[in-house]
Amino acid sequence: MPADAVASADVETMVSGLAERFGLQMPELIEGAISLTAEEAQADVSGDIRYGAFGPGPHYAPGIKVSYYVPFSGDKKMFDFKPSTWGGNIPAAEVGDSELTITFVRPGQDVAATKVEFDRQLSLIKQYLGWLSDNCRTFNASLPAVARQALTARKSRLEQMTQSVGSMGVQIRRAGAPTTTRVAAPAPAPRVSAAEAQVPVERYDVALSFAGENRPYVQQVAKLLKDTGVSVFYDEFERADLWGKNLIEHLADVYGKNSRFVVMFISKEYVEKAWTTHERRHAQERALVAQAEYILPARFDDTPVPGMTTSVAFQDLRLTTPAELAELIVAKIRR
Repeated sequence: MPADAVASADVETMVSGLAERFGLQMPELIEGAISLTAEEAQADVSGDIRYGAFGPGPHYAPGIKVSYYVPFSGDKKMFDFKPSTWGGNIPAAEVGDSELTITFVRPGQDVAATKVEFDRQLSLIKQYLGWLSDNCRTFNASLPAVARQALTARKSRLEQMTQSVGSMGVQIRRAGAPTTTRVAAPAPAPRVSAAEAQVPVERYDVALSFAGENRPYVQQVAKLLKDTGVSVFYDEFERADLWGKNLIEHLADVYGKNSRFVVMFISKEYVEKAWTTHERRHAQERALVAQAEYILPARFDDTPVPGMTTSVAFQDLRLTTPAELAELIVAKIRR
């Protein structure tokens, strides 16, 4: 993080943001949305006395292939880890981006017979996730102390360096101060440092982050801002531009790099949804190193927001009309 951001930051606010950013996100199975497919298949019955399948093989018999699909939320990479408590009977499934696939190939046509084996596998998966959740809770609980120690130590080093420089009795050269340079030949093209390459490019005055349940209110705000001449990121205004884009990467840029402010419309639904969580986390990462306020909270209710302290000032939308909020956003931008 930039030194000036660390030196001027409130430690506890930054600790909360870092703990949220680096905390492990456990997968949660969505059992109410389990589905299956069944199709004809050739089942390997080699060595099965019921089919007289002996001798050189393999031997196949007509059967079925049944696949069960178990949706989940959270970080799929967590399925790669072994918990500190584990058993010898290890569950097996194919891990996709947002669902597990458990497949059975059996002779015969009895689809229902696969349900017993599926239930057993699902029970094993849930047992392993339970053990892993215990490890993750312990790890996440340790993060604030680790972040606090690192931030406090760095702030102390920066303070010592500032005091040491101040005692030198030499004029301090400020960033951006003009210098006198003799130029004997045309200067080469300036090189862009890695830090400069990561400076946010602000395409929008403000980006609106909200849950779909709150769209009627947010839509009014967006239209009022657009009519005022404000450059606003609102999904319905960007339908053509968003078409075909990788939304995970694009929205990370919008909420983490390409906006001057992010108005966060907070509600119970906002905190629970995957896409709004994605937007929120990238906005909070930018806010950690911003030199001024970046996230502008606006609340439909009192739902706590991970990584946001209760001391952050917000607008209460229960008492604020869309027109009033739009005026406040315009005033913030023009300030």
